[in-house]
Amino acid sequence: MATSIMQFEKLQLGIEVVSTKGTRVPATIQIPGDHAFTEDQEIYRDAYPRGFRSNVGGAGVIIRKGTGLDIQTELSAEDAMWPLTTGVLGSVAASTSDTTAKTYVYTPELTTAVQTVQSATVEFLRGDGTTNHYYGESGYNMTESFKFDWAFNQIAKMGVKMFGRARQSDTVTGSLAPYTTREALAANTLVVSWDTTWAGLGGNALTGIVRSASFECKTGLAPDYTIEGRTDVDMTNHKVGAISATLDLIMEFDSLAAAKYVLWRSNSLVYVRLKNTGSLAGAATAFRTVQVDGAYRFMGNPSFSADGDQVLMTAKLESVFDVTAAKTLEFTLINKVATIASAG
Repeated sequence: MATSIMQFEKLQLGIEVVSTKGTRVPATIQIPGDHAFTEDQEIYRDAYPRGFRSNVGGAGVIIRKGTGLDIQTELSAEDAMWPLTTGVLGSVAASTSDTTAKTYVYTPELTTAVQTVQSATVEFLRGDGTTNHYYGESGYNMTESFKFDWAFNQIAKMGVKMFGRARQSDTVTGSLAPYTTREALAANTLVVSWDTTWAGLGGNALTGIVRSASFECKTGLAPDYTIEGRTDVDMTNHKVGAISATLDLIMEFDSLAAAKYVLWRSNSLVYVRLKNTGSLAGAATAFRTVQVDGAYRFMGNPSFSADGDQVLMTAKLESVFDVTAAKTLEFTLINKVATIASAG
């Protein structure tokens, strides 16, 4: 019998209705990458004495179930819609910026506990091309954290961690493919701008010094287990906490980077835009874009290292609420996808 091979592994996602999170829907898109879909269960095993000098209590009782999903893939303005929709802000409609180009802006809601965020149905399978040796499906999947990484002369990377309800067995949605307009973004096209106000974001690009950038966002979302008679003993709802992010920038230490060191010494707030672009998504000026805006403070002391004779400085930043703009983070995507559920 043929065994499962990596080339036939598939991850497929479908966006669920906002008002009925957890009601599973057919998947609409395939997400390429390395995926780890895990079934999680907690078992109680009675260890009270029974008169035997051995493990007792039988197989035990399952008291909690759930699923986890870890995605590692290239960063694209198409695939990035999923962690943002299921972790930052749901039900975001596209505006048309240039003929076919679609612009999505995800601004976290900071003054409400009832956050507008959507959930996804996950379909994951492993097989040999003919037989599916494993198929797992789960609903109510939301993003716990996501990460964007840029290193010079590399493709930009995206990592996503999600949680969901217990695994189900159903019928896999057939004939799905990745977004037809999907384009992996090159890290060398990233522009990092470092400014002094939110309104000035994008005004002062760091030129000729940035070696790498690593942005990680924790959405504040987590499973909420309550006693409500669920036979699957899985999560009933989700919990909402504070959204936060960290940003690591490795820079060649010249006069420009030295000025950033001075800002650390003065304990100043800083405002950083990460703008990664690809090919045209519209007719003239709208390029495929992943843009991350944020207000930050220094997490600790900048550190120094050497690459041959070149001195490098690493600045570690964490997101903070900006009183003037009443924002902490904002994400902008430009692509050719009409809705998250469309093929692109």
